[in-house]
Amino acid sequence: MKITLEVPDNKAAFMMELLQSLPFVKATPARRKAKPQDETEYLLSSPANAKALMEAIQRVDAGQVVEHGLIEP
Repeated sequence: MKITLEVPDNKAAFMMELLQSLPFVKATPARRKAKPQDETEYLLSSPANAKALMEAIQRVDAGQVVEHGLIEP
């Protein structure tokens, strides 16, 4: 049987010490989940994408935009 406990960070060390003192408990700390990247962080993570994004922002700021209608199915 596997049981997961969520414990506040300020109590985690105490809980781990308590659980590890019990001979019938195998306690391992959970891995932290990676923070999800938002779209802008993703685009800026690649130099080529960052350059393209910055150029697009500059074109919008300069008023160099072309509006297109939606494609209807």
